[in-house]
Amino acid sequence: MLLRCRTVSLCVLVNQPLEPPCLFIHRPLQSLSEMSSQDWRLQVRHFVLPREDSTLEECEDAAGIGRRGWSYAVADGATEAFDARRWARRLAESWAGIEPSPPLSVADFGVWAVTEGEGLHAAWENLTLPWYAEEKRRGGSFAAFVGLHFAAEGRRLSWRAIAVGDSCLIQRRNCELRAALPLAEHQDFNSHPVLVPSRAELMKSALGRAVTGAGEAESGDIFLLLSDAIAAWFFELAAARHPLIAKFDSLLAASDNVALADLLRRERQAKKLKDDDVAIIRIAVACEPSKKMMNAK
Repeated sequence: MLLRCRTVSLCVLVNQPLEPPCLFIHRPLQSLSEMSSQDWRLQVRHFVLPREDSTLEECEDAAGIGRRGWSYAVADGATEAFDARRWARRLAESWAGIEPSPPLSVADFGVWAVTEGEGLHAAWENLTLPWYAEEKRRGGSFAAFVGLHFAAEGRRLSWRAIAVGDSCLIQRRNCELRAALPLAEHQDFNSHPVLVPSRAELMKSALGRAVTGAGEAESGDIFLLLSDAIAAWFFELAAARHPLIAKFDSLLAASDNVALADLLRRERQAKKLKDDDVAIIRIAVACEPSKKMMNAK
């Protein structure tokens, strides 16, 4: 059953420099619960591909991976906005880097995002710009955002997520869609998504359409964080049970970045994938018997 999460009312292939493209994270639950007989292992891949005829410096999608391996985020800067690349990167990397847990409620996210916006605007203060760029700066910056956080609770591995806009979280189990937010079908995407603004006075309106979700992870589950273009493409092919989904996932899992970039470029050329920046984080969940428990036996 697909779990739909509720809306809260109130390069050219490049890899982000913060982490290697292939990251193995081993988290023994004994550090959190001595009663556990399991260790959780997260295998993480990330991949960023700019739009055609674009460069890394122009790419406005960003991936953030927490240093301790519990938090992940993808942000997609709005092309028309001022300094969108920096805003997207700031949102993704700062949110994922907050310890022990990033802001997951809408209220806490709003307080944090306002602070980040103030920091971004402070960096603009001494810029000398032409009049048209000055107009854009006064409007602020905007980005879609999705963040995912895992927590080990005894023998359980739970997750919570928050999203604003059309960057998406997908949970798959046995090759089936288990959960998705904030969107779940390719028809849901449009050219005017709600976005996280850098200006504080716009934050309340944007957060009125924020989406949160929560659930549990099992060994073998795959979590994907996807910016909008690749998310819409994925949903459409998954709904049709297209074999290209399996190919996409296998290349991503193997960190075969050259082949994955070639696949996505072919899809762009065939007009099946929108020619837009792409950011992907893939987290594969595995469960192993605890070494401590094994040694005790």
